[in-house]
This record gives sequence, C-alpha cells and structure tokens, in this order.
Amino acid sequence: MSEFAVSIGGMTTAEIAASGRVPALDLDRELAVQRACLAAAEAGLLLSAHDCSDGGIAVALAESCFSSLGREAIGAEVNLEGTLGPTAQLFSESPSRIIVSFSAADANAVQEIAETNNAPFTILGRVGGPSLTISINRDEVVSAEVSDLEAAWKGALESKLQAEVVGV
Repeated sequence: MSEFAVSIGGMTTAEIAASGRVPALDLDRELAVQRACLAAAEAGLLLSAHDCSDGGIAVALAESCFSSLGREAIGAEVNLEGTLGPTAQLFSESPSRIIVSFSAADANAVQEIAETNNAPFTILGRVGGPSLTISINRDEVVSAEVSDLEAAWKGALESKLQAEVVGV
C-alpha cells in the first residue's frame, strides 16, 4: 500500500521497504496475467485495461472511469469480495492485477483466454451511469460522481506538476 502509506500515513519509500510490508511478485502469475491481457487485446475483446499499481484497485477503477481520448466519463458498479479490511481491499498495490472492461457478450471469450493462460479472472461488476460505486462484500464503501472524482484527480495532478516545476 505504498501510495496510501505515503499520502495518508506520511511514510517514505525507505520506511515502507524497511517495514517488510512490500507485496511479493510472483513472476509466473505476472506472466500469466500479462499474456492473458495481451491475448484478449489482440483478439479485440477489451474496451479498456488498467493495472492496479499506484493506489490500488480503488484508484485504478476511478481512473478507468475518467474521460479519455474523446470518450466521456462513465461510471461503474463494483463489488469486491474478501476478508481484508476496506483500506487493504481498496488501496493494496498487490502486483499482477489488471482491471479490464469488455462487452458482456464477450465475457465467456475473455474468461476462456484467462483460463487458457492460467490467469485469475473475476467479474467485479458492470460499467455504466454517472457514478462509481464500490462495495465490499455487498456493503457500499465508495459512492461518488465520476465527474467529482476526475476533478479532484486533475486538481491533485496539476498541483503535483506545479510543485515539481517549482522544485518544491
């Protein structure tokens, strides 16, 4: 959870590494996920793909909803399952996770590609509407208009870029 630990916890990268809480990379799993994603993209099945690195799944989902390349912003309803607490579920930067979107009609084909490549595959929800709603075990934990999330993201990015130009 490095972005979360830095932004919210005020930790440095050195402190995160020293704590020993850095997610381990399974190279076989990473290769399987990358191969599956590439095969689905080459088959023309993917509408979008976003890794869950910086900021975890919550940030990846939000960024996937933002307007891009002439496409209007679009919301999503997502349900995450698991036993981890909400912070870990939403912001864990565990490796080898890519959120992809595809037509509902192509779900079986995408799942078959994932299985053929020994990559995990879970349908998290569906795309549509103006809001991003994330639930954990059916309990809603995030609900916001995508336009509000995108405005906050752009504002933070602009501030960071200005700080870097000034040398802060």
